[in-house]
Amino acid sequence: MSDFTRCAFSLPWEITTATQIRLTLANSAVGATTVTGTATAGTYYNDLDVSGAAIGDNLLRHLLDQLEAAELAAGTLGTYTLVLQSGDYRGRYTIQRAQGNAADDVTSLEILSGGEVTMVTFGYTSSTPAPTSGTANPAVFEATNRAAGHWIIDEYPGLCAGDEETKETTVLSATSPDGTTSRDTYGDVTRKTIMLMTLPAASVYQYWTDDADYASALGCATSDPNASLDELRRLWARISPDVYCRYTPNIGAIATYVQLQPGARDDWLSRLPAERISTNPLLYDVTLTAYVEE
Repeated sequence: MSDFTRCAFSLPWEITTATQIRLTLANSAVGATTVTGTATAGTYYNDLDVSGAAIGDNLLRHLLDQLEAAELAAGTLGTYTLVLQSGDYRGRYTIQRAQGNAADDVTSLEILSGGEVTMVTFGYTSSTPAPTSGTANPAVFEATNRAAGHWIIDEYPGLCAGDEETKETTVLSATSPDGTTSRDTYGDVTRKTIMLMTLPAASVYQYWTDDADYASALGCATSDPNASLDELRRLWARISPDVYCRYTPNIGAIATYVQLQPGARDDWLSRLPAERISTNPLLYDVTLTAYVEE
């Protein structure tokens, strides 16, 4: 996997049928109503596969598909398109609901309480976001922030980054008194080293994302909770010691990825190994290592 351009990390979300997405309509072909779609239990990701055609496990795409099926059954007939917002700062979603009827007046979307996620998980600042215009066709729900558990390297002028893989073999040797040596080989593992150099400050630490000037330089909203690599690290550390993170070395080829898991020699889940290399502009180098799932 040497085709490194702009890399991305995506953490898994374990979802059950407790996760339900609800649309509220002030008016529709059947009058004022609510329509609810229920998730299919499984593992999903917040990633760039907004159509579901490349990998097929984007979480928000799945929920919108379930809601669209529920609308068909309810007779409201709305359909959904999930798109990525433009700009160098990647990973922000926009939901577009095409009208099922000219009378449609959309009030809000929400994830019902009791589920594993909320609309805030997808970058919205409210758990019940409203569209920019409820009677527009389509009704547009534009997320302010990047989706949680997803980090993409910024396309910064002068960016220097890359990765490499190495194979390691565990071998135990024993030599008897007569000089005979025996070896036991326990198989190979693959190690990934990811070198992220000259990263803008707001893409590394939340502290700088909270500063309007640094956030603006990155292209994210001030206090975007999902802009910084350190926040991805914190979420990764809290999920489970057995969780693999999806690593995509080239976001232009999102179906090509590996699964990474830090091991005993990778203590950066407790503290991000970021080294400040410049103060004006404020830039950091970060090197991450992990085992690759075979």
